[in-house]
Amino acid sequence: MAKALNQIVMFSPSGALMDEALLDRASAQLVSLGFNVEEMPEARLRVQRFAGDEVARSSSIEQAFSRPDPAVLLATRGGYGLSRLLTELNLPELARQLNTNEHLLCGHSDVTSLQLALLHAGARPDMLLHGPMACFDFGPEQGADPVTTEHFLRAVHEKQVDIQWLAERLDSHQPQNCFQVQGPVWGGNLTLLCSLLGTPWMPTVRGGMLVLEDVNEPAYKIERMLLQLLHAGVLAQQNAILLGNFCEPKPGSHDNGYTLKSAAEFVQQQLGVAVPVLMNFQFGHCTPKACWFQGGEGRLQVNADMSAQLTQNLR
Repeated sequence: MAKALNQIVMFSPSGALMDEALLDRASAQLVSLGFNVEEMPEARLRVQRFAGDEVARSSSIEQAFSRPDPAVLLATRGGYGLSRLLTELNLPELARQLNTNEHLLCGHSDVTSLQLALLHAGARPDMLLHGPMACFDFGPEQGADPVTTEHFLRAVHEKQVDIQWLAERLDSHQPQNCFQVQGPVWGGNLTLLCSLLGTPWMPTVRGGMLVLEDVNEPAYKIERMLLQLLHAGVLAQQNAILLGNFCEPKPGSHDNGYTLKSAAEFVQQQLGVAVPVLMNFQFGHCTPKACWFQGGEGRLQVNADMSAQLTQNLR
């Protein structure tokens, strides 16, 4: 049985902090939620755009994972940097330590690559929470969003996910919109997922619900990356594709009506009706934010009115 998680250890595996006040407020917010909070010593380092050099960031990850008492290992922020570390980290050993010490690695964005590499190396899905990060989600002056907080606390304390939203389905010629599928929920940041294709760190997941999100990418680049996953055979192996928040890229003057939805519709046409593509999933660089367990078995129910529910129970 999983141990109670009331300890949060914050670490910076990727980009340097943009504003240290965000981390200060995040710490206070998490304490108010009942957690004991501490930072890894390297959490506030800066070398160029990174939170310390590769040695410092790798060492911080290794030390956090090796702690004997179970804790939520919460990334302070994303940015870029974990791709530099994948060849330096002993991923099978880190996966073993996560499982043995019953830590919960939490984050999104750049953390996608670390979570997927750990999943491939044998980390248990209930140790990989794809969810909020300290600065973005718990550091705003107005405090953490209550919906984000509710999702986070349910996942940490109960190992349960219950995400309900109004979906938009793109294969409009289907005679019935309602359907139900089961399988592993996985994915994360689209750019990071594509960066793992053809590498030793990309897991093979079939019959799953693939969640994708991104930020600051124009619609045509999003389509190009979706087509890369399609041409690599990844999308056709899934039961459903869930497109989260992409911060709705602004169309350029040359787009002439071409939008993110246009891109998604084209991908759906290539896939056919066997793999539905759903939009508006409540995840990404957005608030409020849901969370889910990377690679954990889930159930997706979509009703005729397009109300959708994704659940996981990993207790």
